[in-house]
Amino acid sequence: MQPGPVNSSRSTLRVRLMAMAVIVCIVLVALTERPTFTGFASGLVGFLGFVLVVFAALGRFWTSLFIAGRKDATLVQVGPYAACRHPLYLLSLIGMIGLGLATRSVVLLLALAGMAALLHAGAMRTEDALLERAHGEAARRYREQVPALIPDGSRYSVPELLEIQPRVAWKAVLDAGSLLLALALMQAAHVLQHAGTIAPWWRLP
Repeated sequence: MQPGPVNSSRSTLRVRLMAMAVIVCIVLVALTERPTFTGFASGLVGFLGFVLVVFAALGRFWTSLFIAGRKDATLVQVGPYAACRHPLYLLSLIGMIGLGLATRSVVLLLALAGMAALLHAGAMRTEDALLERAHGEAARRYREQVPALIPDGSRYSVPELLEIQPRVAWKAVLDAGSLLLALALMQAAHVLQHAGTIAPWWRLP
């Protein structure tokens, strides 16, 4: 679950670090030869990466509608937050795995997925503690009953009505769009290299 203002600076740093990692990976895709996945395997891995990124982008958009604008005052326990406590982080991890697969490099896949897992693990512990301080016993029960990251589908529930603020929806669109843009740039770098427009400088597993 997203932090309140006290943790906003940490959240900003985490987002910037992940954005920098993605940018570095895009540059490396353009400048390196990655022979691990070739032919059919390359196409299959690239397609799987595409599916995971699209799923993560759409999932983050849907999940954000339940939490944004209410995270400071309410312990949200509906929608994706009924199934797991940190669905946005789960979807971010899925998105980073997807982008890693899109690089067609084992090294870059492990780097993106590992960095996302490390950053989000610390953030989840911090946010659980913040929620417990803010909401007391309700947050403790929520933590005991709902898994942190692996969703329990049987708990998923959606309210009949959900108030959505236009600025919140727009922010969710931009958030989802950033993942799709990263994927598009990754694919463009891959295509340009294979078309001979960009010559690889060195080999990367």
